[in-house]
Amino acid sequence: MKYFLTGSLITIIILIVLFGYRQNIFSPTALPYDDEQEGLKDQITIHFSHVVAENTPKGIAAEKFAQLVEEKSDGRLVVQVYPNSMLYSDDNELKALLDNEVQMIAPTISKMTDMLPNWQVLDLPFLIENNEQLKEVLNSNVSQSLLKELDTVHIKGLTFWSNGFKQIASTTPIVEVGQFEGKKIRMMPSNILRKQFTLLEAEPVATSFGNVYRDLQNHVVDAQENTISNIYSKQFHTMENHITLSNHGILAYAVLMNEQFWNGLDEEYQQIILDSLEEMQDWQFEQAQKFNEQNLQDLQSDPNVIIYELDETNKNQWKEQLQPIYKHYENTINDHYLDDLLDEMNRSIPSFH
Repeated sequence: MKYFLTGSLITIIILIVLFGYRQNIFSPTALPYDDEQEGLKDQITIHFSHVVAENTPKGIAAEKFAQLVEEKSDGRLVVQVYPNSMLYSDDNELKALLDNEVQMIAPTISKMTDMLPNWQVLDLPFLIENNEQLKEVLNSNVSQSLLKELDTVHIKGLTFWSNGFKQIASTTPIVEVGQFEGKKIRMMPSNILRKQFTLLEAEPVATSFGNVYRDLQNHVVDAQENTISNIYSKQFHTMENHITLSNHGILAYAVLMNEQFWNGLDEEYQQIILDSLEEMQDWQFEQAQKFNEQNLQDLQSDPNVIIYELDETNKNQWKEQLQPIYKHYENTINDHYLDDLLDEMNRSIPSFH
């Protein structure tokens, strides 16, 4: 029996060797050269995480950017986009960027104000009046200075994207100033935004964007400020069906990259990224405006949604109530940003000064 087992084992080994020889398994030149596989080895992937839906201004901008980068680099540079908080929420995406767990994010400007207080200038209410001014501001020298401040926290600031103007969505009407009283309003973490809603005698509640729907269901909040495209794409209007078109603030995104990753890229790749963003900048602003206009029409056609226009009388009451916020900003933050911004727009804010 012993000899039988030994003989069988030897036979099996011989068969394996012969099979391997015929199939070239043991040959170092078994696999022919494949230039496509070689190209994959040299391919660099940028993981881009964001928190909103794909069918939003930021969502389509991220996809457009990915397309341009891949085209301009002949596939050597690939941007993998993860929407809808698939990887990280807006509470932890910044840490993920700093840890190089992802290479790109595009948070709202408000999310950056704890780290960079001067960025609060872009959160000031009624600072910007229309889309032309918004585009001018986000492409201004002041905005470039704000992006440059990111160097101090080891982040590469690339550009700003727009999502238009913020409106008020609520479970009950909010048109007159007095209707803010006692309202639990979801806000992004920003001292200026907290001050804004405190002055309006509401109760500001800082919560993650990904949790807003659940918080509405659980009555943690009963109102929020957001753009029409975000309200519509996340179906917030199914619970907050009273929407006031206030245009009281802007919602913009800072397109950011991990500094170490950026510095490790060849200059050619860096230029491809910058060229792609520059090429799509005007397109991005146009798309943001179109999305908000189209989604407003969608909401207006919904019989369960009530849309309110903020007339001049009520708008002036809002501005009067919020007047102290500008003095607060000037006393606590570097106020030259506000002065420079107003100079660039060649305008003043008579309601506040």
